[in-house]
Amino acid sequence: MENVPFDLTKPKYFELIKKMLDGIQIPALLLNRNHIILFQNKAAFDVFHSKVGGFCFAELWQGQTLKEEDQKLFRKGHITPDMHCYFCELDRVLDKEHVVKELYIADRYWQSHWVGLDKDIYLHYFVDITDLKENENKIKEQESFIREITDVVPDLIWLKDTNKRYLFVNKAICEKLLLAKDTSEPLGKTDLYFANRIRAKRPDDPNYHTFGELCTNSDEVVLSTKKAGRFDEYGNVAGKYLHLDVIKAPFKDKDGNIIGVLGVGRDVTQQKIIEEKLKEAQIKLEQAFKYHKAIFDNNPAAIFVVDQDRIIRDVNKSFCRIFGYEKEEIIGKSAFVLHTSAESFVAFKKYVSKILKNQNEAINIEYKFKKKDNTLIWVEMTGSFVDLADNQEAIIYSVIDTTPLHKAKEELHFQAFHDPLTKLPNRSYLEIELEKAMGRANRYDTKLAVCMIDLDDFKPINDKFGHNKGDIVLQTIALRLKNTIRKTDFVARLGGDEFVLLLESIKDSKHLEKILKAIEKAVKTPIEIVPNVFVDVGLSMGVYLYDKTKNISQERIIKKADIAMYKAKQEKNTRALYWFVSED
Repeated sequence: MENVPFDLTKPKYFELIKKMLDGIQIPALLLNRNHIILFQNKAAFDVFHSKVGGFCFAELWQGQTLKEEDQKLFRKGHITPDMHCYFCELDRVLDKEHVVKELYIADRYWQSHWVGLDKDIYLHYFVDITDLKENENKIKEQESFIREITDVVPDLIWLKDTNKRYLFVNKAICEKLLLAKDTSEPLGKTDLYFANRIRAKRPDDPNYHTFGELCTNSDEVVLSTKKAGRFDEYGNVAGKYLHLDVIKAPFKDKDGNIIGVLGVGRDVTQQKIIEEKLKEAQIKLEQAFKYHKAIFDNNPAAIFVVDQDRIIRDVNKSFCRIFGYEKEEIIGKSAFVLHTSAESFVAFKKYVSKILKNQNEAINIEYKFKKKDNTLIWVEMTGSFVDLADNQEAIIYSVIDTTPLHKAKEELHFQAFHDPLTKLPNRSYLEIELEKAMGRANRYDTKLAVCMIDLDDFKPINDKFGHNKGDIVLQTIALRLKNTIRKTDFVARLGGDEFVLLLESIKDSKHLEKILKAIEKAVKTPIEIVPNVFVDVGLSMGVYLYDKTKNISQERIIKKADIAMYKAKQEKNTRALYWFVSED
């Protein structure tokens, strides 16, 4: 009775609770301590088709949640007073305020909640988490492809859900941070699980493992701010010092809902150690010549010194190896030779000025340079102030070649936003571009035509010649559409034989008709699928014309274009044109 401000044994209060439950959209029931349903709202009846007065295990689960021996009795029609669901939390609810479990019923995933209302009555309600679970399943389906890429890079890569449980990890994080036996062990577990396991090996040594909480705290920052962030995370892992440069970002589903945190961590332990040693070397560079040789000349990272006039004063062996210069030919040259353009050289000056102005602060940036042979290279570089022997101010840079990782990131980005068969933008890319196109139409007061295309007579080609030849048709159509539309327009493939066009700055109906006829010609031109074998396809199109006077969402625009396309498809044998324009 302490949990509610009124006495449920009184009918008026019990009726009030029932009215409140009837007003919510999630399944909710009231049960007594004997597992009998006292009340159910409409949402519960729609899901379970249960009846008031029956046992919850019989009405909700048809006896499937009983213990094995009780199930046998239930199938024979026997129900005893001590029967209850094997996952039932009634006893816990009587002691605790709220208990939650997950289960799969009625073809959906649910969070099952138990709340004690008084000593005899408790509330049992369900929250639909199907979308979250399906997103988790999709992530697992993509793991094989992602695994091939992420396991070859040295950086730590992972994905967690909103409860900070791992959904995906690569080999690097297992080996360097979690000390897991393989990439499957961390799934469903948190950083704190592994931190406590490692600490248990040396319970008397508080410095043996200091990682764990730090990772969790930065997850909380990303989830609360809903923004990507960069974090400096360092500490001991099983007695060894580890320093990570971490980037974390919200991970979203197709509807833009945050469903987890994606993280990439670079092991900069050696780089951080080198930076600290370089700062010490700056105090007395000449007196520390031997130390300079050990750190500077033999460092695996490319190191070079540039004075205040941006003239290269010194380089190490790794610099020569990475950039392709001999030491003698690069010293004395302007740092301009490393930049990809005059604009790049000018833009980089802001970092030079910052270091020279704030001499006690280092900078860490990613930048694109060129080697002696003019090939481009992406680097992660750290710059720090240093005094030269001739009393000139200078900057010492430490550089790591990150070109392979950068290319891998670009490939991942392309795969995420493009159709693998036709290389056209996919639905995710379309959503981004449609929002931009609508913004331009609003800003410049122009019309935007959103065109949904479905190919006619495509299925018979697949049936007759096979899907490989059908793929040739789709690739050919994709290329023709791309080459036919203007540079300011956009084409995407939604899947199957469906494409979407965004045609901007449409002047009038004649202007639109001219473009659509060119598209018709491009699609209907016969396609050679094997030497001397040609096939023909047609097309049905739905068009929606958008301008700033219309208050409509992206989803509704696509829906209206799809409806118009379907109408054109239905009337393809009697229509005058292959396209229909949606009516507002």
